[in-house]
Amino acid sequence: MPNQSSQRFQPLDPNSAGPSDSAENLYLLLNPLGNCKPEHPLSLSSLSHALGRQAIVRVPRADLSSPRLFPALVQFPVNDDSASAFLAITAAYAAREMAARQQYVCAWLTSEQPAEAIAQHIARQCHALRPAEKGTVVPWFEPLRIALLRAVMGNAGEVLGPIRTWFYPEVGGGLVKFEGRPSVGELTVPEVARQAQRWAPQIKHFLEAWRALNTSVKAYSPWRWSGPSGLPGQASTHAWNLIHDAYQRGLSNPADIHCLNLHRVMVHPLLLHHPAIQQDVAQAVAGNQPLTARFAGYDDHGWSRIVAALPQARCYS
Repeated sequence: MPNQSSQRFQPLDPNSAGPSDSAENLYLLLNPLGNCKPEHPLSLSSLSHALGRQAIVRVPRADLSSPRLFPALVQFPVNDDSASAFLAITAAYAAREMAARQQYVCAWLTSEQPAEAIAQHIARQCHALRPAEKGTVVPWFEPLRIALLRAVMGNAGEVLGPIRTWFYPEVGGGLVKFEGRPSVGELTVPEVARQAQRWAPQIKHFLEAWRALNTSVKAYSPWRWSGPSGLPGQASTHAWNLIHDAYQRGLSNPADIHCLNLHRVMVHPLLLHHPAIQQDVAQAVAGNQPLTARFAGYDDHGWSRIVAALPQARCYS
């Protein structure tokens, strides 16, 4: 059975969680493609009024038609009482939008570099991390995408460049601290990291379905996560591991991969240890019958018999 402990968002302290040196700057990274009403204190119009236009610098994105849609890097006065209030609001906002299709609050950053330099660096990495497809731009700064980078890329800290620390909301709840690491020469991006970015939309779709099932499923589901966060900690890493494993086993139909992995997180993570499930997957790989059709033949009693024959699992992947 899954561990039901949960993570919780904590307000960020600009002194303890932010810069250790007064020369460092504190930034908030917002994505206008997410949803924030104009009257909200975190809307760009509200922040511009409160902090001044000079506090907001846009991150160029060649794939977007209007600069108004570009990500915004907002600089906060570190030694100002207002910074603590704004950071508390952003943490609360990020917690509320965990299930959103597109998140507005992406990250909190610290760096000695000015906002213009940080914005240009983030933009450059959108190109450096892109898959081989021509013209593709990777919005690697989105919380899920940066979580995937950290899961598959041993030198992920080098992606941050002049950014010392990067805090982002995890899909399973809580804030994750990501520390930059100096790089020597040009950034080396392994193919698996590019692949993870290519699969990010599929992984996001899986996470949305997993979250929905956790709150609504009535069928046999002994591994259903019932914690208050909707998803377990490290959910994005589990999603990557499960989808990558399904591809490695020869499945290529997204519906079959989706079906298999939802059963692995709801019924049992080690389903593929069972001979009957192995045969079902082999038939789907051979193109004889979709896995979705084969799994539809099992009722709750059938799944419970399969689970009873499986070894104990410790985690989702």
